[in-house]
Amino acid sequence: MNKYVYLVMTPEALVASHLAPAEFGNYLATGARKRLRGQAIFFETDPAKLLDFKAEYMEERLVPYPGGEPKRSVYMSIYRALEHTPLEALRKLYLATDDGKVLEIAAANYEAGDEKLIHLYQQLSPITTRVASKLTPAAFIRFLTDPAHAVSAPRVVLVDMKLNKLATDPQAPIHNLPYKNPDHLRECLSTLMSSEERLTKTVIRQFRGELSYRTVERGFFVGDHKDYLYYPFPSIQELEGKHYSWWRSALTQSF
Repeated sequence: MNKYVYLVMTPEALVASHLAPAEFGNYLATGARKRLRGQAIFFETDPAKLLDFKAEYMEERLVPYPGGEPKRSVYMSIYRALEHTPLEALRKLYLATDDGKVLEIAAANYEAGDEKLIHLYQQLSPITTRVASKLTPAAFIRFLTDPAHAVSAPRVVLVDMKLNKLATDPQAPIHNLPYKNPDHLRECLSTLMSSEERLTKTVIRQFRGELSYRTVERGFFVGDHKDYLYYPFPSIQELEGKHYSWWRSALTQSF
């Protein structure tokens, strides 16, 4: 049987499995007996490029069940898994809806283009703070992971979220953005815009829910103070044309 190693963000862990990405995402989201429902976000990795990877342990534990059924998961690490996963070990990103539909996203070059005045970032790992910032994604990642700072993280995963017209006018209509406590969000954006020196403003200290995929703007980022990877979120046209089943599930996802 094929063997895969995944870096899971929900929660953070390194997991070996016989299941291919789509099957693994379905298993994470719905459970072996389809009684669970929960969003899953994970990367496939190249085991040969992982640091201190316990290959012998995987070979020992990742074996089919007595009836020949593939082993669904063997936890290889549950602590600081992201920190010990080099960027070059990461392959594709997978987003699973709470009913088990899985979207595959390949890394691509980030083209900055016309940057927004204000970004909204949801950090996924190792911390889950939501932050408004004037920094571009690459600059924000460097800001969070700079070892010269008194407070920093070795590596981060985050998503760039939609603000629409709020990015330039905090009092603009929020329309279909499903953010809780919009008045607090407006206040945070106004505070950030009114200060020339301030680069960031915390919106939510610890995000405890699940990410609404329809709020994703440009995509997902993972990086450190040296480099980063960008996983572009498909356009609405592409989602409706090529990934309709996943997108329909994402739009109806319950939180």
